[in-house]
Amino acid sequence: MQTVSVLWPVPAEQVASVEVGADALTDLEIAPLIAAIIGETDDHDLTALLHRPVRDPDTIRFRQEVFTDLDDEETYSAAEDFVIAMWRVRRRLRVAGELHHPYQRHRLHLDAAADYVTAVTALHTTIARLPLRSRALLRWRTYLDTYCASPDLRALAGDVDAVQAALAQVRYRLRIVDRTLEVSAARPAPDYTAAVTELLARFGAPHRHDPRPRPEWPDMNQTEEQILDRVAARYPAPFARLADFVTRHRDVIAPEVADFDRGMQFYLRYRRFAHRAAGTGRSVCLPEIAAPGGPIHADRAYDLALAMRSPNTVVCNDFRLDGPQRLAVVTGPNQGGKTTFARTIGQLVYFAALGGPVPAHTARLPLPDRIHTHFERAEHAGDPDGRLLTELRSMREILRTASADTLIVLNESFSTTTTHDGVRIAGEVLAHIVRRGAWGVWVSFFDDLAEAGPEVVSMVALTDPDDRAHRSYRIVRRRADGHAYATELADRYGLGYDAVTARLAR
Repeated sequence: MQTVSVLWPVPAEQVASVEVGADALTDLEIAPLIAAIIGETDDHDLTALLHRPVRDPDTIRFRQEVFTDLDDEETYSAAEDFVIAMWRVRRRLRVAGELHHPYQRHRLHLDAAADYVTAVTALHTTIARLPLRSRALLRWRTYLDTYCASPDLRALAGDVDAVQAALAQVRYRLRIVDRTLEVSAARPAPDYTAAVTELLARFGAPHRHDPRPRPEWPDMNQTEEQILDRVAARYPAPFARLADFVTRHRDVIAPEVADFDRGMQFYLRYRRFAHRAAGTGRSVCLPEIAAPGGPIHADRAYDLALAMRSPNTVVCNDFRLDGPQRLAVVTGPNQGGKTTFARTIGQLVYFAALGGPVPAHTARLPLPDRIHTHFERAEHAGDPDGRLLTELRSMREILRTASADTLIVLNESFSTTTTHDGVRIAGEVLAHIVRRGAWGVWVSFFDDLAEAGPEVVSMVALTDPDDRAHRSYRIVRRRADGHAYATELADRYGLGYDAVTARLAR
């Protein structure tokens, strides 16, 4: 049968990816966010999928349609039930592969096949009545109609039933003589359960309705293995059918079903992560895809990494570029949320290019060809070239590969040199970015950059007007004011000139 993907409208190899370097993944804190999406184990290779943002608008819309379908409670429940059922199937198959005794291994393989048939047929029954609109799930529903009527699945289901029925006929008798166990064919014998239960009730013993649960799929001990070997010797036909079943149905899960399972794991885990990060009072949205050179905006956007660490202290901000505007230059005091704001823009674009919800109330974002970042780095004593030269080399590589579709996020670049030289270098870099037509955000202490021309938007990190030492973490569009408010902050923490001088004089 033809492979049907819920992740790709066309074969994945035909879809162009966004180039994201290792520095960008670190600067934007993408790696811990991907780890939070995946959870404890990545048994579906979601890491590779989440490290591949794409720049094909149709693929993005294809995935967004599935996320919209999953907003329906019944659709979400059906997807969740299926992936849980498939988790049990894969676990049984994995445990079966680790068992030593062949009969036990074969039986667990049979149970996994039975669970697989149940999971697929249950989904087929449920999906027929779901209010689906996405191309992906509608295509999958059509495929499932064909697969459930196919000779392959019917043969698997029929063989499962036949082997289970044959094994159900096996009855045997255990007789304990001193330290010996005798295994023989079952013979009619009285059932003493009721009599023993009544006798124990006279002494106040509670009646146990359910047997004590045993560990699932334990490996057998030597005594159990010998009993099973002797039972199989007395009833060779059912166990031969079991072995033959495993040989003929070694690969239980169809590739199309495995691919669907992986796709739904992507959607469900991503969706849970996004809504968990949003918490209370914030939103996630499926962004519009902006045309090249078109308006860009994000309303009430926030940093996912910060939301995961400190959900109650996240401040949302707006971002917008219109007309000729290509770069937002963010100035203002230290510790005012500027770096967090820049990181937010990068995260918005990265996750939009995965086709999923992004941390904003509404957004219109472009799909870049590359994501470049240039964040301030600590200087290493062993670096013979110095920090400034290292920064210049990194920036040269960014500018060499940048295009009109490239997102560039810069954070306090060239702060290691003098103000005069820093402004001159930064101005030349900004002019080159503008000529290339790239877009992005630049956090800087150089206020002059914010007045570079119509392609630049000035944004400022605000402080509390009644307490200049208190940061509001609000970033707004306004002219740079040149105020760092360092004196007020130093005084608040007892680090002002007078306080330090007084301590030194003691």
